[in-house]
Amino acid sequence: MKRVGIVLALCFAFAQLSAKEIININRDWKFFGSSEGSSDRARNVNLPHTWNNDALSGREDYFRGVGNYMKDIQVPLEWRNKRVFIRFAGAGTVTDLIVNGRHVGEHRGGFTSFVFELTSYLKHGETNQLWAVVNNAPRLDVLPTAGDNNVYGGIYRDVELIVAEPSHIALSHYASDGIYVRQKSVTREKAELETTVRIDGLPGRTLNIDMAVLTAEGDTAAVESTKYKIPEKGTGSVALPVTLLNPRLWNGIPDPYMYRVAVRLTDDGLPCDEASVPLGLRYFTVDPKEGFLLNGEPYRLRGVVYYEDRASSGIALTPYQIREDLDMIAEMGANAVRAAAYPHNPEFYAECDRRGLIVWTDLPFVGPAFMTDKGYTGTEELKRNGMQQLREMLFQQFNHPSVVMWGIFSEQTPRGDDPTEYIGELNEEALQEDPSRMTVAASNQDGKINFVTDLIVWDHTFGWKEGQPSDIKVWIEHLRANWGSLCSGISYGAGASIHHQDDSLSRPDYLGNWHPERWQTFLHEQYYPYVNGSPFFWGWFVANMFDYGAAKRDWGEGTGIDDRGLVTFDRKYRKDAFYFYKANWNKETPTVYIAEKRWTDRAKPNQTIRVYSNAEQVELLLNGTSLGSKTGSDGTFVWENVEMRQGSNTIEARSPEAADRATVYIK
Repeated sequence: MKRVGIVLALCFAFAQLSAKEIININRDWKFFGSSEGSSDRARNVNLPHTWNNDALSGREDYFRGVGNYMKDIQVPLEWRNKRVFIRFAGAGTVTDLIVNGRHVGEHRGGFTSFVFELTSYLKHGETNQLWAVVNNAPRLDVLPTAGDNNVYGGIYRDVELIVAEPSHIALSHYASDGIYVRQKSVTREKAELETTVRIDGLPGRTLNIDMAVLTAEGDTAAVESTKYKIPEKGTGSVALPVTLLNPRLWNGIPDPYMYRVAVRLTDDGLPCDEASVPLGLRYFTVDPKEGFLLNGEPYRLRGVVYYEDRASSGIALTPYQIREDLDMIAEMGANAVRAAAYPHNPEFYAECDRRGLIVWTDLPFVGPAFMTDKGYTGTEELKRNGMQQLREMLFQQFNHPSVVMWGIFSEQTPRGDDPTEYIGELNEEALQEDPSRMTVAASNQDGKINFVTDLIVWDHTFGWKEGQPSDIKVWIEHLRANWGSLCSGISYGAGASIHHQDDSLSRPDYLGNWHPERWQTFLHEQYYPYVNGSPFFWGWFVANMFDYGAAKRDWGEGTGIDDRGLVTFDRKYRKDAFYFYKANWNKETPTVYIAEKRWTDRAKPNQTIRVYSNAEQVELLLNGTSLGSKTGSDGTFVWENVEMRQGSNTIEARSPEAADRATVYIK
C-alpha cells in the first residue's frame, strides 16, 4: 500500500466525476390493490405511498395483503455495456419484483433498503415493465410478528435506478453504500480509521482505489491509495487505513462536525466509480454510575421515542415531513431520539447526523403489546430473517455518527418460545460486525432477558397502567440497591387527548375512552425530578414524541392511535407536557406557557394556575391585575387559590423575554 500526497486534482475529481448514474423513479406508478381488483382499474400514484388509509382512519381490520405497483421505463441502447440495479429504500413488508414478466427476486422485511440487479432482465432500446408485488399480510417468518403499531403496506420510501460500470463499489452488500469507515481508535489527539471498500466487478481486473478524507470546508485531511485485483468470484473487499491528527470531533448538538470519506475506482486510468459517505469522529462510553459520556465528557441523554408515522401519510413520510418532525424535537430541547420499533427512513439518519442528535435505532423485533400472547416463534425461517434484517440495519446505517447504539429487541416476553437465546445470537452478531457501538433493548419484563445487551432501558407504566407516578421513586431505589451494575435508562409516558379536559386529577383507565390531558401533564411532572435526580440513568426517552397509528386500540378518543405523544398525530397541536419539557430542556429559546389553556370552561371560581417557563421568575396577571412574580421549580410556576370572576377571565404570564395569554370562562 502506497501513501500519496495531497493532490488538488484528486479532490477535484472526487467533487466532479460520477461514474454511477442514479435516477429517481418515484413518479407515475400504476397501483392496484384489493379495492381496484385488477390492473385494468389501476390508479396513478407517486411514491412514497401506502394503501392503508383504512388504518389511518382507525379501522381495526385494516387491509393486510397484496398491493401491486407497475411502471414502464425506457432503457436506452447506451446501457448495454452497463450494469443496472434498482434500489428500494423501503417497502412493506415482503416485496417480489417482476421485470418483463420474469421474477427477479424477493425481499423480506419492510424497513430496510434492498437492491435487485436488473441487467439480464432488460430489453435495451425498448420499453420495460417493472411490477412490484408488495405484501403486508401477517406472517410468522418475517419481523415484526407482533407489536401494536400499524404495519403499513406499500412502497413508502424512494425507488432509484442505478446505472453502474461493470466494476463498481458494491451495491449488493445488504443494499449499503459499500463503504464502511471503522473508527478503530478516536481521541482528541488522534483518530485511527480503516475504510473497507466492497468491490463488485470483472474477475481478474486490477483497479486503482483512491480514498480521501475531506473536511466540511472541502479541504483534504488525508489520502490513501492501493491496487486491488478482483477475485474470480467477482466480489471482494479491500481495507485502507488512515490516521488523522488533532481531529475535530462530532460533539452532539454543540458541534456536529462532519467529514466525508470519498472513494474513487479507476480501471486502466479510466474512472469506473466513486462514492462518498459521512464521517463524524466521536467516542463514547456508558458507566453505571456516571451515565453516558461523549468524547470523554458527561452528556446526559434527554430523548424521545419517535415512531415514523403520521396522520394522512402513515409511514410514507417525505423528507420535508421528517425535517419538520425533527424541528419539533429540537424545539423541545431533546438531544437524543429512539427510532422506535424499526429502522427509519435514510433521510432521518442523515438529518440526525447534521443536527447532532444521538440515535438509538431498533430492529423490528417487537414484543406482544396487548393483543397477542408472544412476539417470537422460534422457527429457523424467522431466525434467518431476523439476522438478515439486523445485518441490513447495521451496514446501511454504519457510517452515521448519530447512531451510537443498536436496538436488539423491544418488550419481548419469555412466554411461549423463550427468545433469550436468540436475542443473544443477535446481540453477538451486532457486536462482532460493529464492536465500536453498543447494543440496547427496551424491556418491561424481569429476568435474564435484561442482561444480554450492553444497555437496558426500562419501560415503565406507573401512573398509567398501574399504581401512581410517585411509585417510580421506590422502583429507582430498588434498582440502585439490587441492580446497580446494570447500565440502565428509562422510558415512560401516558395517553392524553387535547379534547379531554376536566378538573379531576386521578389516574384514568388506560383502556377507557377518557384520557384527560391534565393527567398526562401531571404524570410527567411527577416523574421528572426522580429521573433527573438519578444521574446513573445514562438517558431517558419520553414515550412518545408524537401520537402514532395503532388501529387495534379502541381507547382514548377511539381513533386507532396510541395517544401517549407530546404532539398530536397530525402534528397540529403540542400538548401541555411538550411545553413542560421545553421549559426544562430548551434553555436557548425563552419560553412562557400557561398550562391547561384548552380547559376553557370551568365550574369553580377558585383555581390553580400553572405556568411552564425557563425564566428565573414569571409574573402572573389576572384581568390586568398582577398576582405577583414567582420562582419556579423544574420549570413549573404555580399560583394557588386564584379567585376568578363569573364569565370571561384573561390570564397573562410573562417574563422579561416571553409571554403567554389564555382565556378561562367560569360558569
